Amino acid sequence: MGNQATERRSMDWDSAHRRLAAWAATLERGWVPDEETTRRVLHRRGLELAKPPVLSDEGDLLELMEFTVGTERYAFETAAVAEVMALHGLTAVPKAPPFIAGLTTVRGQVLPLVDLGRLLGLAPVAPAELRRVVVLAQAQAPGQPAGGLGLLVSAIVGVSRMPRAQVQAPPAVLAGRQRHYLAGVLPPHLALLDARRLVADPALVVDGRLATRSG
Repeated sequence: MGNQATERRSMDWDSAHRRLAAWAATLERGWVPDEETTRRVLHRRGLELAKPPVLSDEGDLLELMEFTVGTERYAFETAAVAEVMALHGLTAVPKAPPFIAGLTTVRGQVLPLVDLGRLLGLAPVAPAELRRVVVLAQAQAPGQPAGGLGLLVSAIVGVSRMPRAQVQAPPAVLAGRQRHYLAGVLPPHLALLDARRLVADPALVVDGRLATRSG
C-alpha cells in the first residue's frame, strides 16, 4: 500500500509538471523562464519530491494553482483548471453586468471572460494589467455542449502543495460574492476559491452562454 501511494503521488506531480510546461508555452507575453532556470526549478522539485513525506500527520495535500488579482493572492485546486493562457482579443457584450469583461475564442470555442476583481468587489485593477486568463473547466451534462469559464487575472504565480488540514474557514466578516465563492483561506495570505460555484453560477454562465442582464 505504501509503495502504491508513493507511486500515485509521483504520477500526480509528473502530470502537474506537464501542465506547467504547457501553460508556459502559451504565455507569449510577460516573463518566461529560460531553459537553464526551468531545469534548476524542476531539479529542485525533483529533490523535494524524493524526500520522505513529513506531513502524514496532517492528512492529504492540496495541489494548488496560485495567481494574483492586483495585490491579492488567490488559488484554485489544479484539478479545476483546464489551462492558463495569455489574453488575445476581447469582444464586449452589450448590457452585460460590469464583472463580465466580454468574450474571447479559444480553439474555435467561445469563452465568456469574467473580471474576477470586479466580481469579488476588489480595488479596481487597470485592464492593461489583466492579461492572463485562468480557464475553469465546466462539467458537461448529458445532451449539452461542453463549456468553460475564463477569469481575467494579473499574474500566474505557479503550482504549490499545501496540507488540506491547514485550510481555514472564510472570515466571518466576509459577505456577498466574496463569501459565496471562497472555499477557505491558507496562511498567511492565500484565498482558496471554489471553482465549482463559479462555473455553476447562472449569473456568469447559462447553458454555456454568457448571461446578460438588461437595465
